[in-house]
Amino acid sequence: MITTRRYEHLARCASLVLGTVVAFCGNAWADEYVRVSPDLELYYQEAGSGTPIIFIPGWAGTTEMWQHQMSHFSKGHRAISYDPRSQGRSSKTLENNHYTQHGADLKAFMDALKLRDVILVGQSWGCLDAYAYFRAYGTQNVKAFVCIDSTPKAIIEKDGEWGSIRSAIEMKAFHDGMTRDRLKTTRDFVQSLVTRPLADAEQSWFVDQLLKTPTSVALLLDYDGNLADYTAEARMIDGKIPVLNVVADPGWYKGWTASAKAWLKSNAPHSEVVAFGLHLMNWEFPEKFNAAVEAFLGTVE
Repeated sequence: MITTRRYEHLARCASLVLGTVVAFCGNAWADEYVRVSPDLELYYQEAGSGTPIIFIPGWAGTTEMWQHQMSHFSKGHRAISYDPRSQGRSSKTLENNHYTQHGADLKAFMDALKLRDVILVGQSWGCLDAYAYFRAYGTQNVKAFVCIDSTPKAIIEKDGEWGSIRSAIEMKAFHDGMTRDRLKTTRDFVQSLVTRPLADAEQSWFVDQLLKTPTSVALLLDYDGNLADYTAEARMIDGKIPVLNVVADPGWYKGWTASAKAWLKSNAPHSEVVAFGLHLMNWEFPEKFNAAVEAFLGTVE
């Protein structure tokens, strides 16, 4: 049986935003939990009313990384962000920590909240949650999709492909860092997501969010995400629903942006593409990001 526990905050008065404090004291954010299966209770936040827009964090991320978008989009939408299985404040499970299950969990979450004609917004591997949903359920109940800086297939098999992993050595280096010194590895990873040096306080805040995911789960998701291939799903949804890809510029490596645009032109020609910032541009440049999504949604709604 699906149940919901609700906890109301009178205000969320301060949020650390890349070195500045932004007041949200005019908003009554709702902290909620919904049980979607016997082993899983998902934590989520919501505000506003209208067309549902669901914000899905990336690898080990949390709802807190969407505060700029929750504040902005709740003015015209039912804005919802949630912590996927074993991330943030959601249930930590020993089993089913992979993106195929994340897609099923997303479906269960949408069903539990009776959401229809949803706009999905995934950050990084949060896009894999959406792609896994598309693989299992097609575009059922999805009105549009925004993918933030994530290729459907991470492994690069030949020059010019849009991917993030060039060899097993790269995967092992990250795996070794996570198992031998997770704190340092996570700090270095967080710094790589933005364009400027992070102050200690803001870097620590981001690290604390990622460390809410157990190391064993983080490694399982890293393995699954790096070996996943959702190329067929990216092609399948092209032209069926409106899609916006927001791509980093310059990105993870030299040629990332050009490879992304070339891949999308060949495989998903109906997709709109915007390029700026680095991997966490929705957090670092929220006004520019929100404006780009608003312009895209203006062609959808």
